[in-house]
Amino acid sequence: MTAHASLTREFSAIEPLQRPYLLTYEMEDDAGGRCRLTVSRTGEAACLDSLILDAPPLFCYALLRYLYENCVQPEIWRDVVAECYAAAARPDGKGVVTGE
Repeated sequence: MTAHASLTREFSAIEPLQRPYLLTYEMEDDAGGRCRLTVSRTGEAACLDSLILDAPPLFCYALLRYLYENCVQPEIWRDVVAECYAAAARPDGKGVVTGE
């Protein structure tokens, strides 16, 4: 069984500071304990980037929600994922992911 989740934020035009664009975060689980996370942006600075995490779907979905709720942009999303992944692996369980 594979899981798929997609969360999209819409940003409106704010002249002259911002043109409209969509920011989308997606997750696909390969049912083998790995998930593909993808961040894409439309508009003037369009981009698409993916990575695969060796982590269970529940963790990956929590990470997907974190990226979405904090509007993490494609330029820094890999750094945020690396920080969250390391925090979840810490033995005390405290850090960005657990909210403690």
